[in-house]
Amino acid sequence: MKNIKKLFLAALLIVSGLSTASAQDLIGISYNMALPSNSSTITDASFRGGNLEYRHFLNDNLSIGASIGFNYFNQNFGNKTFSSENSAISGETYENSTSLSTLATAHYYLGNLGGIRPYAGVGIGAAGTYFTSQVGGVAVSDQYWGFAVAPEVGVIVPLGDAGVSLLGNVKYNYQTAAQGYDSVAYWGFNIGLAFDF
Repeated sequence: MKNIKKLFLAALLIVSGLSTASAQDLIGISYNMALPSNSSTITDASFRGGNLEYRHFLNDNLSIGASIGFNYFNQNFGNKTFSSENSAISGETYENSTSLSTLATAHYYLGNLGGIRPYAGVGIGAAGTYFTSQVGGVAVSDQYWGFAVAPEVGVIVPLGDAGVSLLGNVKYNYQTAAQGYDSVAYWGFNIGLAFDF
């Protein structure tokens, strides 16, 4: 978890270094809640997530950029017993996973500059899943990366004339199967702030 926080902070510094004097750029920081949609194990919602993004406007209605986001999922399955032909193990069973996405993005906006702006967009890139399965005192951890795509719809609502806006969106995050592991998919519900610069 410490490595993810460091990576998130490093991305913030990189993105802030990309800034120009143009008012046609924004940085968005948002809190992310997520709900798994295809998991065969964890089905509980995640309330620990975040997203950092940079958008550069090519014109009034189109932007390109980059985003980095994460969600932490965990679930307690209670006391379970797993057995094979010659052995068995019992204990409290836990699963947790952290999904980290790094995406190139494009967005199309409706409405006028300075007003409420609904938008639709997509992110394409890579996503990593870091997970641990634990039964009693025995834990197994692994990680894998796959291709990721994340379509989204959202809205930007200006909060006065200070260049700060409310940013809200719904995003469907999908990571392909890789290295023998299943694909990962979840709905993300994001709320945060966007800063013009």
